[in-house]
Amino acid sequence: MATRGHDGPAKDPGLALVLTILGFFFVAGLQYFYLGKILKGVLFLITLGFLYVGTIISLFTIGGETRRVNAERALGMR
Repeated sequence: MATRGHDGPAKDPGLALVLTILGFFFVAGLQYFYLGKILKGVLFLITLGFLYVGTIISLFTIGGETRRVNAERALGMR
């Protein structure tokens, strides 16, 4: 895992995927809390991942979102 200096290590897409899968069994939205997207995490939490439809979509999109967050952190935007 590469370090980013002052803002810590890069976010791991594998861990984000595992947290997404855990949303089916435990707490929906953990992947967004991990990525620092607190509002989206809260929305997933109180709506059960938009009745699991959002969680299913996240299975396919979380890798790209993780890469986007890492790129923004590298540029100092996050």
